[in-house]
Order: sequence, then structure tokens, then C-alpha cells
Amino acid sequence: MSTSRLPLDGNRRLLEQGIDLLEQLDDTLYSSPRGSWAPVGAQYRHVLEHYICFLQGLPERRIDYDARARDPRLEGSRADALEATRDLLAALGRLDPGADLSLQVQMDSGSGDTGDWRASSVGRELQFLCSHTVHHFALIKLLLEGAGVELAPEFGTAPSTLAYQRAALR
Repeated sequence: MSTSRLPLDGNRRLLEQGIDLLEQLDDTLYSSPRGSWAPVGAQYRHVLEHYICFLQGLPERRIDYDARARDPRLEGSRADALEATRDLLAALGRLDPGADLSLQVQMDSGSGDTGDWRASSVGRELQFLCSHTVHHFALIKLLLEGAGVELAPEFGTAPSTLAYQRAALR
């Protein structure tokens, strides 16, 4: 078990970016397919459900990312997604930043094996959630291109890329 603090701040900032996104969209833009692509809501639901699986698995220290509910309300209702995002922010705020517990994690990696549990930690899974969220936010940014939505420059951009860009400006 590590004594370092959990990487919570980055996840909080990303979920706050999600709130900013949701507050700019109308229900149609959120839930309607974009060309041949799935709606923004499908990408956003996917992000939320990874956080939900993480938090639901913490008490048993077993996180199964494949146990997502795939809740159509989170995909089709901007208001439900907004409420879920705020709930996740509150839940992350209740985590002990010094408790980097060991975990078992399961996620289908395409090998055909089921029940492939691997050792991890709370901190490592928070890192994964950050990376996963940035990836899907980048997809959302592309989906919204030309739709008149003003997203912050950091939306869908990896923290390491932002740090590199800041350093290049010095």
C-alpha cells in the first residue's frame, strides 16, 4: 500500500468539464446520432459507468468494468447524466485521499477469457479513469465539431499534453 495521495484532482476536474459540457448542450444534441456515429450521450454514459463501476467495487475491493449497466437514461437524458456526474463528484470527494488500497480489477481485453482478475490499486484505477475519460472526451469533441459548442481548450486533451504545451510556451 502506497502512502502517496490519490490522484483525485484530475478526475474531479474532468467531471467538472463534463458538467460544463452538459450545461451547453440541448437534449437533441446530446442524444441524437452524429452522422453515422453514436450520440454524444453514448460516449458520456460510457465514461460515467466506468466511474460508477469503480465506486461500486470499492467496498469489496473488486472492480468489474464489464458490469456496466449501460443505462439508457444516462445516454438519452442530459438531466440524468448531469445528476449522475454531480453524484460521482460528491462520491469522489468522500474518498480518503491517503487510502491507496490494493484491488482486483476485471475488464474484457478481447482475449476471450472471462473472469480475468488482475491486481491493481485505487490510485492506479483513478489514473486509468482519467485517461479513459480524456479519450472519450476527445471523441465527444470531434462529434461536436461544427455544432457551435464552445469547449475549453483542455477538454479532451491529456494532462501530459497540456503540461508539454505550457512548457513550450515558456
